[in-house]
Amino acid sequence: MRISLGAASLVIALVGSVPAIAATSGMVSGQGALSSDPRRNFSVSAKINADGTATGHATLINKAFTGENGKAPYLLQLDISCGKMVDANTAIFGGTVKRTNDPSLVDTVYFSVQDNGEPGAGKDKVSRAFFFDGDPATTGDPALCLGATLTDLPLETIVSGNLNVH
Repeated sequence: MRISLGAASLVIALVGSVPAIAATSGMVSGQGALSSDPRRNFSVSAKINADGTATGHATLINKAFTGENGKAPYLLQLDISCGKMVDANTAIFGGTVKRTNDPSLVDTVYFSVQDNGEPGAGKDKVSRAFFFDGDPATTGDPALCLGATLTDLPLETIVSGNLNVH
């Protein structure tokens, strides 16, 4: 599977089909900012089922990114349908674009979150959004999130807000 974000791309090697996962369910909610200048805001609310399915949504507003259409800030809203608990405070998600203001970024999106206690600012972490590939004519499978790792979706410390993973 190839995941790309702008000019950067990332490859997740999956052998065969989606691997079996341990039966772990969880809940994730929170909002905040990944950077302050310019501000990159996010929010997420999702329920992870033991079978790897998930329900929820996420929003990203990135004032640092101007998409193919030249409009800023970049807006992305996702419907989350895949999730896995990496450990008691870390989760990985996959979902499909529900709404965006960049017609070239309409693919499946993958991201990770980590709750490192209270307060969240300076402790909690979130990854950037990684797209299946750079081709709007193809759509990846959100269930491929089950094969992703934190190496594939590296975490960055948030500057404001809070994440709750439980």
